[in-house]
Amino acid sequence: MPLAHLDRLFDYEVPASVAEDVVVGARVKVPFAGTTRDGWIIELTDASDVAKLARLGKLVSAEPIAVPATYGLIRAVADHYAGCWTDVARLAIPPRHATTEKAPQREWPAPHELDAPTVLPQYPHGTGLLEALAEGRSPRALWEAATAFDGPGDLIGGVLEAADATLRSGRSVVVVVPTARELAVFLARFRQSFGHGAVGVLAHETGRSARYRAYLAASRGEARIILGTRSAVFAPVHDLGLVVVVDDGHDAHADQRAPHPHARAVAVLRAARENAGLLLAGSARSTDAQALLSRGWLGELALPPVQARQLSAPVRAVSEIDRQRDPSSARLRIPSVAFRFLAEHLARGPVLVQVPRTGDSASLSCARCFNRAVCTKCSGPMRARVKGVPECSLCGFRPARWTCPHCHTSGLRTPLPGASRTAEELARAFPGVLAVNSSADRIRDDAPDEPAIVVATPGAEPRASSGYSGVLILDAQVSLERASLRAAEEAVRRWANAAALVRGPRDAGSVMIVGGETHPAVQAFQRADIAGFIARELADRAEAGLTPAVKMARVVGEPEALREFLDNDDWAGIDILGPTEVGQERWAALLRCPIDGARDLTRRVKSAAAIRSARKERGLLSISVDPESLEDR
Repeated sequence: MPLAHLDRLFDYEVPASVAEDVVVGARVKVPFAGTTRDGWIIELTDASDVAKLARLGKLVSAEPIAVPATYGLIRAVADHYAGCWTDVARLAIPPRHATTEKAPQREWPAPHELDAPTVLPQYPHGTGLLEALAEGRSPRALWEAATAFDGPGDLIGGVLEAADATLRSGRSVVVVVPTARELAVFLARFRQSFGHGAVGVLAHETGRSARYRAYLAASRGEARIILGTRSAVFAPVHDLGLVVVVDDGHDAHADQRAPHPHARAVAVLRAARENAGLLLAGSARSTDAQALLSRGWLGELALPPVQARQLSAPVRAVSEIDRQRDPSSARLRIPSVAFRFLAEHLARGPVLVQVPRTGDSASLSCARCFNRAVCTKCSGPMRARVKGVPECSLCGFRPARWTCPHCHTSGLRTPLPGASRTAEELARAFPGVLAVNSSADRIRDDAPDEPAIVVATPGAEPRASSGYSGVLILDAQVSLERASLRAAEEAVRRWANAAALVRGPRDAGSVMIVGGETHPAVQAFQRADIAGFIARELADRAEAGLTPAVKMARVVGEPEALREFLDNDDWAGIDILGPTEVGQERWAALLRCPIDGARDLTRRVKSAAAIRSARKERGLLSISVDPESLEDR
């Protein structure tokens, strides 16, 4: 039941007609409050404390899905996020596909063994990690891969080596990636290495039948390698030996549906419950992973900054355009030194240009008075997703002729061109050179392996088969000034992922970042000291009382609903910030406590929600525990 006060087990009598087919984990239909509800058999006993029991309605499927291990993990995740079991179960267990369940399943071949590892042994303690996995032990580590195209920066190669070591011990592996694009790249390498039929895929994009088929293979102990997006972290493989979460700071790892579980947190809970290994792998690290490292719960696999700089492409930071000192580059909106960077690196291959926004431009302003252009109907900000066609970003109105309400002129300017506009400008600046745009709905998977300018937004960068000759990161200051508490952390993660696509210093690869040259994030990125920067970010969060240094719950809703929720507990020992108005008829409150009081906070938040549910208190209300962002979703 999705109601907090009914989030518990109920006893039913099993009729003799289905007694022989009923097993723990089976799907059933049961009568409840005058209706028929879906249910799972969690336990079978000979007696009950309830004097009179309702009878089981129907056995939908005797396939044991909600087995004790799966039920326990879902229960632990629900409790961690002060949510309901059924809300987590719909994320963890794919919808049933009866035809697939009844059809004969294919045979799953044993995975191929790989050659001797070459990536992880280049890191301190990397060999020890592989030996521990091969011996059946359960190490937990944070691996920050060098930002290099191959060699020690081969992120997929390192994950393959960890998976191979685990498989040699006779155990199973689950690998979780943030998006379907990364999944396609990982899947190709895994199938090439372990055999096409030995790797299972769990992702919404594969379709309902294929997803359920892979889930059944894992549940039945046939599939030993499962790759997928965030829901794959629940894959019910037998004898789990290792869970890998790739790029754990990516926001796609957090589910947008209540109770908003994050793949990293689920992996941590599962590794602890099942005594399995855990590897958080990426070109950068999150403050949440750094917090686990600082508490001693994770070990670290990372190169010292001096050694990382020797293997990674060098990074240079330059200032934004000074239109008086650099008038020749004003129209191109990049400084002359960045223009020369493009020209030099284009002679050696493709160059990646990362911009923080999509489209022709993110916003428009008056060309004469520079005031922001607003819609004449709803006063919303005007934008130009298509060049020369201004439209309102709120109501979509496209005026035939826009007029500035301040100076009454109709000229518009683009203060910050997006990916499309940037690609057009660079194509004109370098005639005869191929210019490619990868952003929004035009994301490309592969880049040409020849001189070309590839303009992409973060996360949409295509891969070049032999790596990029250079990476130019524009508008760094814009990324750092986003209205988010994680702006700097997210900017460094995006830059690191882009830098990981460039050739190493031996092949003359390099990175140039435009803007924010004095910002600590940019300086740390230049020094290849991402670990030091994230450690300082974590210290700042601890001083400010923000997650992950503290346990926090954010409650947002209508003012009366929020007031009644807060009245359902005295919140003794809990620091309450707010309520504060965050929108029209929307108020928010933050509840926080030290990490050692985390379980007590979530228990009391869940209790207050259960009281609200039982009393049928009105109004809309949402609860987020350990919110990734303190801004509205």
